[in-house]
Amino acid sequence: MKSFYRNGFIIFLVLIVGCQQPQQNSTDMEKDVIEKEVKGQFDQLISALNNSNSLAWSEFYSKDEFLSTFVSTDFYTTRSAFIDSIKYYLSIREYQHLEPLEVNVTALTSELALMTSQENTEMRLISGKNIKSKHVFTMIWRKEQDEWKIIHSHESWVDE
Repeated sequence: MKSFYRNGFIIFLVLIVGCQQPQQNSTDMEKDVIEKEVKGQFDQLISALNNSNSLAWSEFYSKDEFLSTFVSTDFYTTRSAFIDSIKYYLSIREYQHLEPLEVNVTALTSELALMTSQENTEMRLISGKNIKSKHVFTMIWRKEQDEWKIIHSHESWVDE
C-alpha cells in the first residue's frame, strides 16, 4: 500500500512539473528583433498621433489584453473609455507634433517588452493656444499573433 501512495505521489509530481510553462528566455538576437519590432510599432503610433489619426492610433492598443493606462493622473481600466478620451483630446487640437528624443525597449520575454520614451511635444489647440512640453511614455507591449500591442501605458508631461 505504501508503494501505491509513493508511486501515485511521484506520478502527481511528474504531472505538475510537466504542466508548468517553460521559461521563455530570449537570446541576444531575439532581443534585438523584439527591440526593432517594438520601436517600429512605436514609430507608427507616433506617426498616427502626429497626423491626429485616432483610429490608426487606437489600433496599437490591445483589444483582448488591455489592462490599464494612466494619462497624467487620469486612470483608465477599459480600452473604450481610454480611446474615447484620446479621441476627444485629438479633436480639440488643430496641430500636434511629437518628436521622440529617446526610446528604450527591454525584452522581458519573447512575448512581453517594456518601452520607455521621451519626446518633445508641440501642439496648437483649436482655441489658438500653443503648448510646448517635455513628454514621456512607459508602455508594456505584448506580442499578439504577428503584431506587438500595448497592454498598459503611462504618459506624463511638463509644459515648457
